[in-house]
Amino acid sequence: MFNIAIVNNDKNSNSAYITALKEKKYVIRQMDLDELMKEISGIHAVFIMESAIENIGQTYEAIIKTRSLSNCFIWILSKEATKINRIIHLQLGADGTFDNENDLEEFSLYIMKTLERRAGGQESQESIGFTSRSEEGANAFDIRLISGNSSVKIDGKDEVTLTRLEFRTLELLLKRKGEAVTYEELYENVWGEEEGDKKYRVANLVFHLRKKLNDDSFKSKYIRTVRSKGYMFPSC
Repeated sequence: MFNIAIVNNDKNSNSAYITALKEKKYVIRQMDLDELMKEISGIHAVFIMESAIENIGQTYEAIIKTRSLSNCFIWILSKEATKINRIIHLQLGADGTFDNENDLEEFSLYIMKTLERRAGGQESQESIGFTSRSEEGANAFDIRLISGNSSVKIDGKDEVTLTRLEFRTLELLLKRKGEAVTYEELYENVWGEEEGDKKYRVANLVFHLRKKLNDDSFKSKYIRTVRSKGYMFPSC
C-alpha cells in the first residue's frame, strides 16, 4: 500500500484528482509542510496543491524542502500553471505538474503505474551493501544504501532517511571504503564548483550525517576522521 501526502494550505478545498487517488485505495494524508517534514520517511509520493498563482512561492518552498529530505515522487496539482512554472517545478526537483487539462482516468492510471514501477524496482535500488568487520570481528555491521529512497539501513534496522547531500557523501565514502577521502573530493562530489568554505561545509555535513547514524564522533564506528585530510569508511 502506498502512502501519499497532500500538502494543501487550504484544507477546505476539494480536488477531483484527490478523489481519483482515493478511489485507487491509496492511504491519503492531508498535512502541512511541517508535518510532512517530520514524517517524510514513510511517504511514497507528495502532491502539492497550488490553488492560485499567488501561492507559487509556497509551492517552490515545499518542493525544495521535500526534495532535500527524500527521493519520493513530488507532483504539483495546479489550477493555473504556466509553462514557465512547470519548468521551474522540474528544475527545483518536482516530477511533474498536473492541471485541469489532464484527464482524471489517465492521471490516476499514470500515478498507479509509476508507483508500482518504483516498488517493483526496490531490489535493484540497493546500490551499495557490504559487511564491515574489525580484526577481532566484534564490531561487525552491515550497511546498505537504498538509492530509490535516499536512505540507509544498518544491520537490517529501519531505514534512515538522508538528504540528497548526505546520501551522496555516504555513497562516496562507501565506494572508497578503507581509503581517506579528502575534504576537497567530498566537497566537489556534493557541491561541484560552487564557491564556499570547503572544510567547514563538509565537516558540518558529516556532523549531521553522523547524528543520523548514531555514530559517536569521538569513537566513530562508521565515518572516521583522517586528521588534516578528510574522512574514511572502514574497510571490510
